[in-house]
Amino acid sequence: MEHNNNRFHGYLTEQMNSWLNKISGISALNKAFASFPLTSELKPVLDEISVEFSKLDKLIQLIENMNKDVSFDGILNYIYSTFSEFIPYSHIGIALLKDNGRVLEGSYGRSDEALESLPKKLVGLRAEVSETSLVGIVRDGTPRVINDLYSYTQHKDAQYNRILIEAGIKSSITLPLKVNEKPIGIIFFSNTNKDVYREEHIEFLKTLSNSIAISLNKNIFIDEMLYSTLLALTKMAEARDEDTGDHLERMKEYSVRITEFLIEDNMYEEEITIAFLKGIERFSPMHDIGKVGVKDGVLLKPGRLTDDEFGEMKKHVIYGVDVLKTAEKNIAKQKYSMFKMGIEIVEGHHEKWNGTGYPYRKAGTDIPLSARIVAIADVLDALTSKRPYKDAYNFEESMNYIINEKGRHFDPYIIESLIKHKKEMKILYDSFQNNEPSE
Repeated sequence: MEHNNNRFHGYLTEQMNSWLNKISGISALNKAFASFPLTSELKPVLDEISVEFSKLDKLIQLIENMNKDVSFDGILNYIYSTFSEFIPYSHIGIALLKDNGRVLEGSYGRSDEALESLPKKLVGLRAEVSETSLVGIVRDGTPRVINDLYSYTQHKDAQYNRILIEAGIKSSITLPLKVNEKPIGIIFFSNTNKDVYREEHIEFLKTLSNSIAISLNKNIFIDEMLYSTLLALTKMAEARDEDTGDHLERMKEYSVRITEFLIEDNMYEEEITIAFLKGIERFSPMHDIGKVGVKDGVLLKPGRLTDDEFGEMKKHVIYGVDVLKTAEKNIAKQKYSMFKMGIEIVEGHHEKWNGTGYPYRKAGTDIPLSARIVAIADVLDALTSKRPYKDAYNFEESMNYIINEKGRHFDPYIIESLIKHKKEMKILYDSFQNNEPSE
């Protein structure tokens, strides 16, 4: 795997150095044109040339950032704040291909302050490529310009179209994201005004989208390699206890849904970013990774634990934190950081709002929000699942227990949101029951 990683980095470095060599000297030329004696006839031409040099200058800076191993979020922030003087956009959105290219999933986004909630609403949204108007972009790599989004989508009832229209988006350019001619997703540049995009915008955005694709692919490769290693360890812990079944997948879905409810209710707005939502999806399944260190006699005991055995079980939190901190320490040497939320969730998902939990008896908002969300999802799935020492409770019984623990075990504000969205949570719960194999 290390050999493949080195080859991958070598390819990226070769590609980016090639670009830099091709356009080296641009900054010097730009300075030369700036000092060129102007006449009224030459000024418009030289102004246009200066703009083009400015674009290339900023592309060079973008490529240099990619060479410095800046995170993809950092790259996207740089793009959003830098290129708006050349391209009129209010929102940039990225959807990646999933499920062997059959599905597009909203994955990243940046917006103006007036559209602050738009990226959160689009991230995680999935659509079958074959059922969208994006097939040509993905399959043929043909960019698409829409200068009147309302008219274009008037007879198209896709959810992502409704979200864009409701947010006030009126026009967009959509381009493919490709690496080695293989599509990995699409990128949208959108504006709140009509009729703002022209053909010349497409040519510049093609160059920009190529840079984005390479940066994105590099980050996905590294993140997925690290994440899949830790997830495999988590699944190893789960596999020791057959009664947990698909607990990790259900946990993830419950945690993500609760987070989406908070977004809809405008709660914890400053904390719940796109990165937070993606972190919940990634790291909620790792909450019990430390169970790999718990003895079989305790983990698999078919009855209630003694006080000493429960003390041993509690150690899974410390074991899990040690695993993720070791991983974080090692990747920090490579200028990456990705397990911070995972550590928070593992360490805090057994703490209680009133300070009676473990391991540190933290209380209230001293417990990280991610852990407070996962704690509710964990208990909901534990109650509605069969265990060696109990039968499964139904959804109503489980929800009543959780609601009664409002302000004691659980964050009261999250519980208020959960009560408001109880029917939606029941739909998710029912979907898990319907997917279970019949006995």
